Amino acid sequence: MKLEELRTRIDEIDKDLLRLLELRFQVVKEIGLFKKEHNLPVLDKAREVDVLKMRQAQLTNKDNWPHFEAIFQLIMKVSKDLEA
Repeated sequence: MKLEELRTRIDEIDKDLLRLLELRFQVVKEIGLFKKEHNLPVLDKAREVDVLKMRQAQLTNKDNWPHFEAIFQLIMKVSKDLEA
């Protein structure tokens, strides 16, 4: 496989990632509205810990977890900002 073909595959994957992140952030905004309407705090540290544990359990190659953990921590930080 040529380098350009590999890059094209990466571009397609990135397009899917963007679409999924847009969907995730849309739901996060809805959660923010729900929390505001019900006077719930934006920060739920226990939930964050649970999410990270679930994602790690879902991962096929556990060696990659440190990289995915960093990504999910950033996604959760952005999500908190969107909720607020």
